[in-house]
Amino acid sequence: MSVVYAGSLNILDKLCGALGLSFETLAHRAGIDIGLLNLPDASLPAEKYIRLHEEIQRQSGNDDFGLLSGRIGYMENFHIYMSVASASDTFREWINLLPDMVPGLGDLVKIEVKRKGDYLILEFHVDKPASLKRCLITDSLLASTAMLMDGFCMLPVRPVKVNFTCARPDDTNMLNDVFRAPLYFKQPVSAIYYHKSILELPQLHVSTSLYDNVKEELDEFLRHSTWEADAFTANLYSVIRRQLPRGQCTVSSVAEKLNMSSRTLQVRLQERGAQFRFFLQQVKSTLAKKYLRDRSVSVIDIALMLGYRDPTSFSTAFKTWHGCTPSEYRRDTAG
Repeated sequence: MSVVYAGSLNILDKLCGALGLSFETLAHRAGIDIGLLNLPDASLPAEKYIRLHEEIQRQSGNDDFGLLSGRIGYMENFHIYMSVASASDTFREWINLLPDMVPGLGDLVKIEVKRKGDYLILEFHVDKPASLKRCLITDSLLASTAMLMDGFCMLPVRPVKVNFTCARPDDTNMLNDVFRAPLYFKQPVSAIYYHKSILELPQLHVSTSLYDNVKEELDEFLRHSTWEADAFTANLYSVIRRQLPRGQCTVSSVAEKLNMSSRTLQVRLQERGAQFRFFLQQVKSTLAKKYLRDRSVSVIDIALMLGYRDPTSFSTAFKTWHGCTPSEYRRDTAG
């Protein structure tokens, strides 16, 4: 069975509070130490996380609480998605980042983005026991995704249909309210379908001040480096910034976006007395410090935005750059 990060418990803690339930009691029944709430980068067995969902469902008698947790997750993590979106040129680019945007659930969930005919399909594969009557984790992910998709464009983005692996519940009122689309049950995989035309819709942040955040980041980067403030540096920074969350930022991938060969990019860097690896490290280092000063963003989320799949790898890299761990840096810069 997979593992999840303790930070994922915070949403369930808040949900229990809203439902008038004792999170401490339910966590104890699931074999979870509530002290983990203070250790968001720690991990716990996914089976205990799933058991906690079952305990909350049993105690509350609310089969729709997965949809409620999805709403809380959307509100809690909106700033992270917006940060990623602010560095995306197109809605298409942002959608391609979705598979990497559930760091708190570790390897419990795998998201796949597919194209089939006229449809864009987001599939959610959850490593869960087959005995579950209803996958509340999938409910949560589907709900938060539907809200996110509708929140990033100037025009409404509505699903064409939504698939669930569970049987049809007796009451589907809340499901209908959340998705406002045809619902299909007992399907091979949980998925949400959109018409492919949404890929061409304008992103909301294009008309807001969110793009200014990227410019501010670049200005901060230039203040603490020897790089020239010219078009090449700005374009190179912007491309790297967009590719970081994917965890696959390479010379070839960046050169392709800059419409030049890998050789040409390396030559341009050599003319400035540097290598791609050094520039990439400087970008990550500057962004890491900026993100850590915002205490609302967890270390796990920062690791994700910088292209690391786990906080341990990020912590190791950060200590190499600055001589302290991310948590120590955040503590020392508090206030």
